[in-house]
Amino acid sequence: MSLKRPGCAAALSVALIAVIVMATACGGSDSDGSSEGTAVGAGDRTGVTDTEIKLGTHFPLSQNAAAAYAPIAYGIEAFFDYINAQGGIYGRKITFIIGDDHYNPPDTVEVVRKLVEQDEVFAIVGGLGEETHSAVWKYLEEKGVPDMFVTTGLDKWTNPVVRTRFAGNPDYITEGSILGQYIVENYPNAKVGLLRQGDEMGQEGETGLRNGIEGSNAEITAVESYDVIQSDVTAQTQRLKNAKVDVLVAYAIPPQAANMVHAARETLSWDVPILVSGINCSDIFILLAGAENAEGIVSVVFGPQVYQTEHPAVQKFQKIWEEYGNGEPFSNFAFYGMSDGEVMVHLLERAGPDLTRGSFLDAAESECGFWCSGCVGLGTQNMSTTDHRPIEVEMYTQVKDGKWLTIGEPVGFESTPKCTPPALPPDFDKQPKVGADAPFVETP
Repeated sequence: MSLKRPGCAAALSVALIAVIVMATACGGSDSDGSSEGTAVGAGDRTGVTDTEIKLGTHFPLSQNAAAAYAPIAYGIEAFFDYINAQGGIYGRKITFIIGDDHYNPPDTVEVVRKLVEQDEVFAIVGGLGEETHSAVWKYLEEKGVPDMFVTTGLDKWTNPVVRTRFAGNPDYITEGSILGQYIVENYPNAKVGLLRQGDEMGQEGETGLRNGIEGSNAEITAVESYDVIQSDVTAQTQRLKNAKVDVLVAYAIPPQAANMVHAARETLSWDVPILVSGINCSDIFILLAGAENAEGIVSVVFGPQVYQTEHPAVQKFQKIWEEYGNGEPFSNFAFYGMSDGEVMVHLLERAGPDLTRGSFLDAAESECGFWCSGCVGLGTQNMSTTDHRPIEVEMYTQVKDGKWLTIGEPVGFESTPKCTPPALPPDFDKQPKVGADAPFVETP
């Protein structure tokens, strides 16, 4: 399925990223597994006028080191501004409101309630964070607000599926399983040691890892966890070494994963094979761990890195960022956000000129064969009433000479392998072109 975006901004300083840990708290409804049980009024035009589509999101922008993630929101905004400069979608320009939630769940509640009840947004796009979005996901569901491309990989966003919510990342269980498969193929008799974050993210990663090695001779023989506010995991790494494991896995965010690598290589002089979760597949992780320490480490990725300047999507999005970004250097976070923006625009165009929340969700649930800009080499984007995850493919990647380079073939887990594209709405071909075959458009 589609590739949308990688995880981290390469231009951030070590000092800033190292303190993200102090602020990052990463971590259903009853249904039969389809989205038909959640009713959204077919005529609901909240946030839509003849000239405007009002969208919103919640992100940390200030007062918190997690504001390092802000380029994701600014990337979404930049792509919307790029489309607005071409006349908008069926004559409507997008107003995008970024609510600053400081990566604090109570603030997220306040921000999202304002977006829904006062600003009356049509949809929420790319809301960030396990604990932060967990504070508002049910509220958005109850209000019938489209909750698009949640920026976290928790399984619960789409299990069970509800009509209004779509996940943004591959789920952590599937990703963990893919890492487990790599271990089975390359270290078939390994004793595996796992460092995981002590929350839902870490729990789901462990579940996936166990699923991936199930039935093989590999086994997890030691598990250590850490609290998200703990920056130094040397003690946990020491205990994993004492357990005499053959392979070390970190299901952790960059500060702690990098600290584990640094401790293993430099403090403990431990040359053990290491795998890390996909959120670490960025220049930031290499910067924090040290390029020499990170050499050979394996992870998974679902999009190009911005230093891959030969990639058509990187070339196009960099031009958009230079024209419509917020002045910061182009980064993987910005690429991620623009990929969200691109898919959102495509669905709004597919919904047709008579835009309602119902027609928009119909378009999302019938998405078939869309080549997003970052999808080159991975496959098209498909969704359905039972499949609300647009990203269902990843690739193994490894640090070589200080850069993440993809290795092997894509690992696909597409839930909607076959689909029939619906008829296009009137004047669809007159809207700004988006996707892999859309060239960059110079605007006045």
